[in-house]
Amino acid sequence: MRGVNADEARYSILEDYRIAQHQISWKQGSLIKAHFEIPSMHCASCIWLLDQLHKFDRGIHSSDVDFLRKTVYVEFDATLTSLRKIALLLSSLGYEPLLNAERGHGSAAAPQKTAIRRLYMRIGVAGFAAGNIMMFSISHYLAGDGGLLPSLELLFNTLSILLSIPVLVYSASPWFTSAYSALRRRHINLDVPVALGISVLFVRSIADITLGHGEGFLDSFAGLVLFLLIGRLFHQKAFDAVSFDRTFRSFFPLSVRVDVRGEQRIIPIDDVQTGDTILIRNGEIVPCDSVLISPAAYIDYSFVTGESTPIELVGGSVVHAGGKVVGKTATLTATAPASQSHLASLWERYGKHTERRSFTDLSDKFGARFTAIAITTAVVGFVAWLPDVGAALNVFTAVLIIACPCALTIAAPVTLGTAMGALGRNKIFIKNTGTLLELSKSDTIVFDKTGTLTEPLNTITFSGRELSDAEWYSIRGIASHSIHPVAQSIAIGTPSVEVDSVYEEIGQGIEGRCNDHYVRLGTRQFVVSDGETDDSTHISIDGDYVGSLTLQSKLRDGMHEMMDELRRVPARRPLLTLVATGDSERDKPVLCSLFSNHQMSFRLSPEDKVRSVQELQTLGRAVMMVGDGLNDAAAMGCANVSVAVTNDTSTLVPACDVVMPAGLLHRLPAILKFAGSMITVIRANLIFTIAYNVLGIALALAGLLTPVLTAIMMPVSSLVVVGLSVGGARLYSRRIR
Repeated sequence: MRGVNADEARYSILEDYRIAQHQISWKQGSLIKAHFEIPSMHCASCIWLLDQLHKFDRGIHSSDVDFLRKTVYVEFDATLTSLRKIALLLSSLGYEPLLNAERGHGSAAAPQKTAIRRLYMRIGVAGFAAGNIMMFSISHYLAGDGGLLPSLELLFNTLSILLSIPVLVYSASPWFTSAYSALRRRHINLDVPVALGISVLFVRSIADITLGHGEGFLDSFAGLVLFLLIGRLFHQKAFDAVSFDRTFRSFFPLSVRVDVRGEQRIIPIDDVQTGDTILIRNGEIVPCDSVLISPAAYIDYSFVTGESTPIELVGGSVVHAGGKVVGKTATLTATAPASQSHLASLWERYGKHTERRSFTDLSDKFGARFTAIAITTAVVGFVAWLPDVGAALNVFTAVLIIACPCALTIAAPVTLGTAMGALGRNKIFIKNTGTLLELSKSDTIVFDKTGTLTEPLNTITFSGRELSDAEWYSIRGIASHSIHPVAQSIAIGTPSVEVDSVYEEIGQGIEGRCNDHYVRLGTRQFVVSDGETDDSTHISIDGDYVGSLTLQSKLRDGMHEMMDELRRVPARRPLLTLVATGDSERDKPVLCSLFSNHQMSFRLSPEDKVRSVQELQTLGRAVMMVGDGLNDAAAMGCANVSVAVTNDTSTLVPACDVVMPAGLLHRLPAILKFAGSMITVIRANLIFTIAYNVLGIALALAGLLTPVLTAIMMPVSSLVVVGLSVGGARLYSRRIR
């Protein structure tokens, strides 16, 4: 790794548009989101520093780190900075990015292979040097003081120094580069004490040899670097084993409607191919780069840019993946295969950034403080062993090496990352690791009704004047442009048809012109506006009221068992379950078997739901909101944690923290228990690592540990933590199946 000495010419290729596209996830005007793979990322201190990139370049808006996949996502303004400048900044910080363009035509894992190859080379150099230096040292030990001829002693010492220089300059360079880059930016990371310990041991050995005070400790120095590198290799291998790849997102519960020779089919998003005709309804996400076939459409790119004003596009315009259709259904032709992992990554990095007071905070803030404590302890130990300079230096070096909190700082990310992978393989998708911690704290669950607790399609009975086939076609045609379960119950069996205009008011109804008829469909207030309310869905055609529809809902399978299990989930206080719905009381008899009267609230607007959640939070409740995201996105945004259930749509709710198929809602109790179990695993790891560090430092201060022995002990603690984390997460994941 060249780090701060990286050749600027290498990154100049990022000024080539074709090359830059490999790094860019999204571009809208001057706002760009890009990603860089950082194989040298290895601890919580790395995460902290990479999260602060905006402090080093004013053109960078934000940066987010994916620790398990060794990737940093950067959002920046192209008028103020560039991909090349960001790559150079990362390199100057000691985190040389591996560019996608460097993959060539090889494996997608080429960057990881390159990093591992470099690590093996460093191990080879250190191992060769350590073996030979130890051979020279054995002759000193066997011959005793003065037992070797002066010429042989000079030869062996000279060869030892010559062999140790490549170890210092090449094999140990990752620690020196990282430490120097951090100090240059006025930051202390976890590599600083390790680099200091290596330097002290080397300088002391050279001084002993050149001043004639002994043969030094170059064998220990080379052995120390060798075992540190072996520890890093095992560390990397362990992370590679637990780092769940993005391919698991092929199960992401999103689907899309495609038109196949006039017949509509619902297929998984990843089955979309170039040239397919796709139909995206109001509120649905465009799954892939496409060309608009419809004469016009409004696209909301707030999902990826934060800008909520829809953009008007005309037929033939390019529509980027991640845009949300607003208004009538848009017909598009896919110009590239869809990628669920792309949508999943947008969802992960979008939305509120709630403060997570959790174990992850420990990883964010622990590094610098621990390093300061370690250096102070090492200095105190050094002074305490004076005037025995040799023993004092041994203690100083041993404390610096063994007092590495890597195991402590990886306990939470490895455990929670493995848990996310386990949930993903069960089609339950978590936005970030902090979400699992919030799930474990939830003591109140607020459910939406329609499409969540009940089936999305309802049994319908019409009451009103006789309607012609053309009028029914218009009604169903307008309803087909909405993804609301009530509208879909009306439109069932009717293909989405082109309409002249359409407008949907969330929670109220939908209106538009279809087949030369202007249709209004929704609540009585929306259609009639007479100040009265009832349980029906009302219809007017061309301004004339024509009748109403009565819908009968049905509970999803497994809801009774789910509610019984929820009441048995361990929580800090008895778990409270509530229903908050915008629907009328028509389905109250259906819900009475699950909730008591005071637990159900009807006819709530989106604003009413937000107030209900906030009122619960003022009482000290940790609120989980569960819904389909259609009328409750605002409430999801203000809840402590939110779960969106999907029903064969490509709707993605940016405000939600969990996405899962509606058919798996009955697994919610198991998910909550699983999240609580992960806290137990993390606590066990923290107890182990703290005890391990305290014991190791105590032995080092007592002079019972050599630098080489501490180099062996340091990675052992990390490997034990990885084993406990992965084993615990996989063991407990069985309960969610």
